[in-house]
Amino acid sequence: MRRTFDVKSVATSQQASVEHVFQRKASWVEKERREGYMEASVEQGIAWQIKINRERRGLSQSDLAKVLNTKQSAVSRLEDTEYGAHSLETLLSVAKAFDCALQVRLISYSQLAIRSEKLTPDDLFAAPFSAEKELFHG
Repeated sequence: MRRTFDVKSVATSQQASVEHVFQRKASWVEKERREGYMEASVEQGIAWQIKINRERRGLSQSDLAKVLNTKQSAVSRLEDTEYGAHSLETLLSVAKAFDCALQVRLISYSQLAIRSEKLTPDDLFAAPFSAEKELFHG
């Protein structure tokens, strides 16, 4: 069964936000541009996240390499915004090393546009569970 989705079903406040962000992403009308941005956001985004999370935990690339049982040069590649060959297995290992979660999901381009507005180091930092465990009731 094929479903269709009505953009108008998006909540009014979310729709206004999406429209505002999409105004700055006018080139996304072209499929090639959208896809190029999406690919770059994955490659660059994960590299930035690894670097920010490593630095905020006070780890050098060598320190993280030891935890991951690899070499410093491998961590350097993970933090290279042009590398783009991150395996899920490696990303899971990095998340475990940082004691945070990893989530990989398909999202709409409107969600990508909104998330592309939130790229500060604070936005990209994932607190370790040890910093959150007092909030965990279980």
